[in-house]
Amino acid sequence: MKRVTIKEMTLVNFKGIKSLTVNFGQVTEIRGANATGKSTIADAFNWVLFGKDVAGNSDSKFGIKTNDTNGNAIPKIDHEVTVLLDVDGQTVELRRVLSEDWVTPRGSSEVVFKGNATAYFYNGVPLKESEYKAKINEIINEDLFRMITNPLYFPRLDWQVQREMLLRIAGGITLEEIANDRAEFSELIAQLSGKSLAEYKAEISARKKKIKEVLGMIPSRIDEVTRATPDAPDYKALEAGKTAAENEIKAIETAMQNAVEASRHEYEAQRKIQNEINGLKTKQQQIKFDAILKAKEAWNKRNATAREALKKYDSLKRESETMTQARQGEINAFNCVLERLERGLKNLTQEIERKRADWFAENKKEYNPAASELCPKCGYDLRQQKNEDAKAEFEKIKSDNLKRITNEGKELAQQKAELEKNIKGAKQSIEDSNVILEKEKADFAAQLSELRAKITANPQSPYNEPTPAELPEYMNLEAMIIELSNSLQNRQANDNDNDDNSELTAKKRELQIQLDGIKRQLSLKEIIDANAKRKAELLKEEKELAQQKADLEQQEFIADTLVKEQMNEVERRVNLKFNLVRFKMFSQQINGGEKPDCILLAPDGAKFMDTNSAGKIAMGLDIINTLCEFNGVCAPIFVDNAEGINQLLPVNSQLIKLIVTLDKELIIK
Repeated sequence: MKRVTIKEMTLVNFKGIKSLTVNFGQVTEIRGANATGKSTIADAFNWVLFGKDVAGNSDSKFGIKTNDTNGNAIPKIDHEVTVLLDVDGQTVELRRVLSEDWVTPRGSSEVVFKGNATAYFYNGVPLKESEYKAKINEIINEDLFRMITNPLYFPRLDWQVQREMLLRIAGGITLEEIANDRAEFSELIAQLSGKSLAEYKAEISARKKKIKEVLGMIPSRIDEVTRATPDAPDYKALEAGKTAAENEIKAIETAMQNAVEASRHEYEAQRKIQNEINGLKTKQQQIKFDAILKAKEAWNKRNATAREALKKYDSLKRESETMTQARQGEINAFNCVLERLERGLKNLTQEIERKRADWFAENKKEYNPAASELCPKCGYDLRQQKNEDAKAEFEKIKSDNLKRITNEGKELAQQKAELEKNIKGAKQSIEDSNVILEKEKADFAAQLSELRAKITANPQSPYNEPTPAELPEYMNLEAMIIELSNSLQNRQANDNDNDDNSELTAKKRELQIQLDGIKRQLSLKEIIDANAKRKAELLKEEKELAQQKADLEQQEFIADTLVKEQMNEVERRVNLKFNLVRFKMFSQQINGGEKPDCILLAPDGAKFMDTNSAGKIAMGLDIINTLCEFNGVCAPIFVDNAEGINQLLPVNSQLIKLIVTLDKELIIK
């Protein structure tokens, strides 16, 4: 079994304790009045390992920092806990430090609080948070640690978590073991098809819920069908009335058909006359169209010369304007080139003048020798040779500069001559373009003048469209159309007088309304029969669903019984693992049934929450002993309020008692 004990723990600025070092034995008593720091030591041990207090709160939720007399956290100090553990004989040092991060923002001279930062050390080596947690987890798992270090932790867990842990301690009793001797259980397990029993029960519950929903709707659906079913009428009387109405309608239709046949013959005669009228009107339109076409051809022939001249005039005028724009654009382009060349010539001339001035200035330069230096002994001029060398160098530089300026001047003169040549060419191009422009303008003007004279000499005559009165053939056809139209109108008037079937139509409409009413009443039979069939179907469906619900409830009962049998065996095996406590895996419901649960009982049968403080701690220590034995590990147990317990249950773990006394300072024994 892995054994974890505390050898020593040091607190610095932790929850009001400025500095404290505690040495621990196998049993350690920490005595003191309330608010002297007993619980703080337990919180410190939890915090250095997991960053939480005994209640499981993180350090962002419980007050880890040391406060001043006004209750404000003292800034810019570190808060740390260091613990020395003995892990199976090997010493391990763990250290956790909470520091404040103060920074100076850009542009400011004052430091501001940015946040907290936590540092982690394992045997003095700084680690990342994830690395530190991994090291702690190698020693002991956090969830298991809380279960085996606090006697009141496991009893206050959710019953499902307790039940899961007890199932593991019981050794995993399979459903197959429970179902071995009972056929209904074996049949149920065969139906699971890879699903867990909980999943199977959830599936049954879902199916039951769906069936209940449908069953709940069937009575209202049956009532809806019943209310929508009309009373059955006298079908025999309705059939007789239907036959009589149909016979009367047929007689009226025969009479109306005879009248329609006579009207059809008259309609054909009238249609023939109308066709003759339409044909004559078509001939009139053709005569008028031909006359207009002939008149337009004559008018076009008379005005052909003038129209052709006018067309040529407009085209030539547009051509003249286009030519003028093109030539003027060409001249403008030449002017731009000329302007640019003249600016270049001006700049080049100025540059040549500057070069000439540079040449004269360089040519005027004279060598100015330095003052002589005579030897004080012999009187020899010591600088004579130096002056001769300097003068030669001066003359060489001057000659080179004059030669360079002369060459540069010649090059500029060549460029000037080239520019003057180009300027002359540009001016010549402008002059040539102006000459061509004037010549082309004169040519176009002459042609336009000639066309204007031709247009004036051939004026256009107006167009006069011929009228129907000027067309004899058109007027003859018009007389025939008038005669046929009068005949048609007379026949139509006589036909309207003979075509009055309003009385028969009204009688037929009345009979048809009567017949439709009879048919609607007869159609009720189909609705009544369909509703009766639907009602029978709903009743059958209700019976089938009720049976399905009963079958599912039977399966659910078998599943619950199997679970109960399994939990009874688990309960028996689990309770063998404990000396004091017992567990019940089911609780009694008001309706007499049972539901899965996990109830912790004292030796006298009292529930955990109904037991006094000493009894609760004794039950917690009994649970811790079993958990340690099952998991093969033991860790320090902190027993708070130990002053109220006469004798603690023996444990294999290191024991730390927190005892309330009247001592104003902590006493550690």
